Formats: sequence, structure tokens, C-alpha cells
Amino acid sequence: MEAPEDTSQDAPISYIKKLEAAIGSENVNTSKFERLLYSHDLAPLPKEAQLAFKNIPDVVVRPRSTEDVQSIVKIAAEERVPITPRGSSSWGLGGSIPVFGGILIDMTGGMNKIVKIDKENLFVTVEAGATWKQVYEACLAKGLLLGSYPSSFPSATVAGWISTGGIGVGNYKYGAAGNNVRSMEVVMADGTVINTGFDAVCDNSSGYSLNWLMVGAEGTIGVITKVTFKLTPAPEVMRPLSYAFDNLEVIGQPLMDVCRARVDPLHISFGDGRHYELLRKAGKHAPEVGSMLSFLLEGDKVTVQHEEEVIDKIMEKHGGKKMPDSTAQHEWDERCYEFRSREIGLGHIPGEIIVPLTQFDAMAKDTYALMDDMKMEGAVIGIMADRNTVMFMPYYLFDSESLLKSIASLAFNKKFGDVALRHGGRPLGFGIFFASNLKTLRGEAARHMKAIRCALDPNEIMNPGKLTETITRQGILIPPALFNLGMDALSIGKKMLPKDQEVDRKAREYEFERRDKEKTEHRH
Repeated sequence: MEAPEDTSQDAPISYIKKLEAAIGSENVNTSKFERLLYSHDLAPLPKEAQLAFKNIPDVVVRPRSTEDVQSIVKIAAEERVPITPRGSSSWGLGGSIPVFGGILIDMTGGMNKIVKIDKENLFVTVEAGATWKQVYEACLAKGLLLGSYPSSFPSATVAGWISTGGIGVGNYKYGAAGNNVRSMEVVMADGTVINTGFDAVCDNSSGYSLNWLMVGAEGTIGVITKVTFKLTPAPEVMRPLSYAFDNLEVIGQPLMDVCRARVDPLHISFGDGRHYELLRKAGKHAPEVGSMLSFLLEGDKVTVQHEEEVIDKIMEKHGGKKMPDSTAQHEWDERCYEFRSREIGLGHIPGEIIVPLTQFDAMAKDTYALMDDMKMEGAVIGIMADRNTVMFMPYYLFDSESLLKSIASLAFNKKFGDVALRHGGRPLGFGIFFASNLKTLRGEAARHMKAIRCALDPNEIMNPGKLTETITRQGILIPPALFNLGMDALSIGKKMLPKDQEVDRKAREYEFERRDKEKTEHRH
């Protein structure tokens, strides 16, 4: 792929006026400050990243309808301008930030409505920029359950999580986002609008699955504008359970026993002692445990009671201590706020991999060894994705004001993915930074994925520089070998730096500020 021309200087002449005429000047923004806000996602990026990637868009547009998105895409196709669709950017791999500037489409402002909740046919249709929390709560109020959603569901948008093909809350019982999609409305690269399925029935035996083509495509094939999800009747009971263990390495076997039993929790999650210690340092309520394994059961009372009895026996057999209901409820209520420890004032970067459940203990041990080897301060949390797939989500805290540490810390995710591969698993997601992994993970299939992308978007305007290749703003392709070499070099550099010791200092500062604020409020 050739890098698109730098259009920032002549953008107002070439296509800004067209955009203003098509969707209204109030929905087209070229302010430098406004554009800077869209130049990063969840993970912090140093300004030096601009040397490799033109992360600042030339213009930000906020469509109000599918017709607006269609107009934007047609203009981009005519002008050969790159497009970056964006939701709330609660992901950290650069999938929703530009590589070549161009048009950034913010789906959160004008396209966040719930279009229809159909109780009779058990589906909900929503616009792409709606948040998962918004949709989940609206359905629950109607007595219907949306089976799964991302852990960032208070802010994450519907199309964003679908585009990453993510794993989240409820995945164990109801599958990920793609498993619950009935249909999507998508604007393709030539401006045509398609429906990928059927609202009221499944799309089996209907040709290629266009639903699954869009799931995990990271916006490189089309812009999702509406989604229809299948629903299920809301449960009679939702029952959280938590059990404490001495450390993380010992919960692999009790997890195995639960996942091989005839019980079907909606959600299974775990956290290590480091995680709860960091939460306490941030002034949050957290139990003092070596690790904790939590479940959410749902269904009718009789079924839930039976499943609880089965899980109780398994946990007791392996030395698990059942925690009070208040602790279990707190864990469930906090399921979407697992990174509260960053409130002490440090940057954080989470990692995500999956491995077979049989590798749980070994993966936990090697994760700690890697964090210690790279002198990082962090913790390990995770969930069960299905009966045989466990997702590890370690996160590490670092001084984001240190450019060297910020960049070097990115190498952890690469090395962490390598550990997962050795244990029969793999890393999750590609974005900008890990697109070179595609060939490593998919082999010859990567070539066919690239061919599909090029066939549907021959001008390569749909979120270019992501997923199938890492390419700089100068048009330099970064092959897997060079990517691996660079990450290995960063890893070595991180090991040579002093051990991260920012958490305790920041925690003391945070506690001092909190107490000082409380005293001031008390005096007034």
C-alpha cells in the first residue's frame, strides 16, 4: 500500500466544503485543539509517535444518520481520503486513531439512539454510537437480557466492541458480541449501504456470513451504522459468588472442575492479590486475599440454587473460602471498573491473551516471571471466555511522564503474547501497533484476509494501516521480522532501566491529597 498524500494543507479546498454541504458545517470540525483530542485512544502515546504515524486527523465529522455516513464515505472515495471510524476509544491498540490523518468519523454524538426494542421477536436495534450500558439497561427495563458486553460497557460503543471482536462479561454463557448479532447496517467503501443479516431470524444457510466478516474487522471493511442484537428473557435471579484462595496459581484446578461440570455461569472472573492491593493503595475498598475467583449465576431460583451448591463443593474441595455476599456483590458491581488503581495518577497499559484452561497455572507463573523480568509494577486479572478458553488481562502502572518508560513498556504486550503462544494460546487484537502479528498468527490465511480487504476497498481508504499491516505515514511497511526485532530491543531497554517504583510514591501523594480535601470540606 502507498501512503495517502498529506492533505492537511489543501483539505479545506479539496473536500472540507463538500463535507459541510453534505452533513452541515456544524458537524464538521477542523479546530486544531479538537483534532488533537482524537489523536490517541486508551493507551497514552508520546507526541514523538507523530514521526511514524499521522495520528491527528485533518477533520472530525459527526454524522447524525446512516445517510450522513454514506455521504462522508462517498466524498472520501472520490477524494481518495482515508477514513477512521471511532467510538469511545476504550481500546488500547490504536485501532481508532488515524495513521494518515484524513477524516475521523465520531459516531458517539449524533448516532447513539436505541431504534427499537421488539419484545415479541426478542431483538433490539441500536445505532452504532450507543453505549453498551445504555442498551443493556434499556433492554433490562423491558424484561429482556442482552447476554454479553465489554468490561468497559459504561463508555464503550456498540460498533467499537464488535469491530474489535472482543471478549467480555457474559462471554462464558452467551458468547461474545458477534454471537449475539442478528444483523448490521454497514456503509461500504464505495458508499453503498448493506444489511448483513436478518433482524428477527438467524442468518444460517444464507451465503457467506457478512455478520462475522464485520466482527473483528476493526473498521477496515466498512462503517457500521446500526446493529440488531438477539435478546433473551431476563432472569428471575442474578446471584454473585466469590471465593478467596492463597494465590493465583492454585485456582486453575477449581476453575477446571467448574468448567467441566454441568453448571453454566453467566460470567467467571478472577483477580490476584496484587490487584486488590493496588486498589487499596488507590483508596478503594478491596479484600485482603491472595486471589479471588468470582461467578455470576442467573436463571430461575431452583437452577441458581443448584449451581451454587455444585460450585460451593468444588471450591471447598480445593481450599477456597467463600466470601460474604456483600463482597461478591461488590465484585460484580465493580466488574467494569477493574482499572481504578490508575486513579493514583499513573499511566497504565493492559495486556490481553487467551490460552487453554489446561495452561492456567503455567501461564500465571510465567506472567509473573515476565513482569518481574521487565521490572514492572502491575497485577493480573482475567475471565473465562468459554469452557476451555481463559483470558489473562495483566496490567501495569508506569510513570507516563517518562517517554522512555512509556515506549519501552509497550514491549511487554509483545513478549506477553509470545508467552501465550508457547502455551498454545495467542494475543488478542491488532490495531496499529500489533498488525504485524497477523501473519504470525494466521500464516497463509493472512494473505487471503488482505485480498478480501483489497477487493472490498480497492482504494484502501477504510482505516488504512491497521489489522492486516503496520505501515508508517511515509508508506514504509513494517514486516513481522522488523516488528519482532524492534519489540525485542525495547524489551531489553526496559530491563536495563531501574525497577518501576512509582506506585507507592504516587499512592502516598494521592492519600495526602485525599485527606487534605476531606479536611477542607469538613471545615466548610
